[in-house]
Amino acid sequence: MTTHNSSNYDTRHGRRVMVGILLVFLATVAQLGHATSYITLNDGRLHVFPDNCVSSMTTDDSQVTITAVDGSVFSYPLTDIQSIADQPTKELPTITSYKYYSKNNYQLISNATGTIAGDQISATAIGIGKWLTPTFTLSNQNATAYVDGVEQKSATSRISFARDRVYTVGCAGDLILSMADDGSCSMQPYGRQYTVHVDFLTDTATRVPRIDINTVGGVPISSKKYYVDAEIIIDGAGIFPSMTDSVQVKGRGNTTWSSNPDTKNPYRLKFADKVKPLGLAKGRSWVLLANKRAGSMLTNAYGMKAASLLGTVAYNHIIPVDLYVNGTFKGSYNLTEKVGFSSNSVDIDDEAAAALLEFDNHYDEEDGQKFWSSTYSVPVNVKKPDFNDSTTTTVLTLNLIKNRVNSYIKAVIKRENMLDHVDVKSAASYLMLNDFILNYEILQPKSAFCYNENILEDTSKFIFGPVWDLDWAFGYSTAHSYYKAKTNVNFYTNLSLNHYKLYYYMRLEPEIARSCYELWTNFMENGLDELCDFCQEYYDYAKPSLAHDGLDPTDYGAQATRAANWLRQRANDMVQAFKYEFAEPGDVNADDNITIEDVTTLIDYLLTGDSTNMSLNGGDVDGDGDVTIADVTELIDMLLGS
Repeated sequence: MTTHNSSNYDTRHGRRVMVGILLVFLATVAQLGHATSYITLNDGRLHVFPDNCVSSMTTDDSQVTITAVDGSVFSYPLTDIQSIADQPTKELPTITSYKYYSKNNYQLISNATGTIAGDQISATAIGIGKWLTPTFTLSNQNATAYVDGVEQKSATSRISFARDRVYTVGCAGDLILSMADDGSCSMQPYGRQYTVHVDFLTDTATRVPRIDINTVGGVPISSKKYYVDAEIIIDGAGIFPSMTDSVQVKGRGNTTWSSNPDTKNPYRLKFADKVKPLGLAKGRSWVLLANKRAGSMLTNAYGMKAASLLGTVAYNHIIPVDLYVNGTFKGSYNLTEKVGFSSNSVDIDDEAAAALLEFDNHYDEEDGQKFWSSTYSVPVNVKKPDFNDSTTTTVLTLNLIKNRVNSYIKAVIKRENMLDHVDVKSAASYLMLNDFILNYEILQPKSAFCYNENILEDTSKFIFGPVWDLDWAFGYSTAHSYYKAKTNVNFYTNLSLNHYKLYYYMRLEPEIARSCYELWTNFMENGLDELCDFCQEYYDYAKPSLAHDGLDPTDYGAQATRAANWLRQRANDMVQAFKYEFAEPGDVNADDNITIEDVTTLIDYLLTGDSTNMSLNGGDVDGDGDVTIADVTELIDMLLGS
């Protein structure tokens, strides 16, 4: 008598049934010609093989094999397959809402809502720059959206919309065989497809906004101390919002200011109430930057864009405008926020015990608003609170602020308990931005801002930023021209302009250094391309105003191209510098390999003391914090495998 294992019998029977079904399917395909095959797996995933991508599809008693036209082979065990059909076996998810919020998009003046019509989504955007972060909802909580095979996360993922983008919305794990332009085939996300088109109003602009300032009685604006009453008329040029209001105006700036009211001077604007000029966030105080130095009319726009991508605190917005004062054209300017405690700059909940400071060797605040630190003699301007303003409400005194600053600077210089005083995240983004664009002014120091939200609270740390005054950056300090200086330089040790090593010592703090490294790794992947694209996008919009200025002979079209190339090279050079800084122990020459060359590099360093082409971190093989002959022995043992 023969016995049968029922489990094995059921498995064999089920396989025969599956093979039979597949043979019938393949026979039908052979009769009718090729058909798209939809393979549903037991875990619910759907894999799709379009007829134009498939060379053959065969089956035996154990698996299904699909051969693509490029020779790629895809095999599925029969036990993993639920069904094969020539039609989709599940309903595809959809996009149910799609928006661009200004809070997630640095350049947008207002929210932009996408209109969904079938498989088309269209939106209109007001702002300069074409990289956007959309916020969207999907009909299925298990659905995922992709662009070019890369998962897109609502309110997080950022891509360029300079061209139409195709979203694929499907369930996780659903794939389709796709053929690239070169004929190669690969599995890509499968789902419903939507084409997203964004109309950027700046593409149709023939001019930038115009600002008219008409002073009462036509009096000239010739002082940095005293305001002049005026009417301001802002014409948004059919793109940005327009407005008319009363305003007070005075001069501002240091090297860019002239007492001659007929020159191209920078100005400060103060409104009685908070306003939104050109649609920016509400605030009372604003600035018109003159960008007076030849070649500088793109620097603040590029620098602030970089600041936004690196996440510095309270970065400014830059909008090019044509400025007229009492009917006379003054030139191409930038409208931007004034740095301060306000809703359009450093926005904090309670200013009573807060202080905004500027380290600046101009030392140009009034008496009672400035001091030299007792440690390291740093010149400190107290921007807020304003002790000379009778309306100021504060619990602080100049001496209280001075004591906290002295404690912070002493901790940095001595490199003891630095992190008790320094906010790591803001320090990293501030240091990396200035390092990247070679803004040597903060090392002198000039226009170097920081603030503390509560001077009276020992646990309240100094926050670094906002960045400001970038017309000496981008290599100008060394080359006296923009985007032409060497890019492979050490920001902190390259110049005699490094009068104060305050920021250098902060950068040496291991936790800050690690935060800088992580920030830069993310920027290289998610920010650099956007910044380089912005160089051209901003120029394209500002071009009529730059040409209208008439005082600056710079070829800004050529400069925009050069700037993008310079920034990319500078960014890559900084990656190489990080490789030296964070190389693994034993990788002395930071080439991602540990070889005999690392031994010779380490010996050369010990003989000469020259660490130019080596990683001190990589040279500290035994991890004791010093590079000595013991590290050579340890490295040789590592290579010998002992």
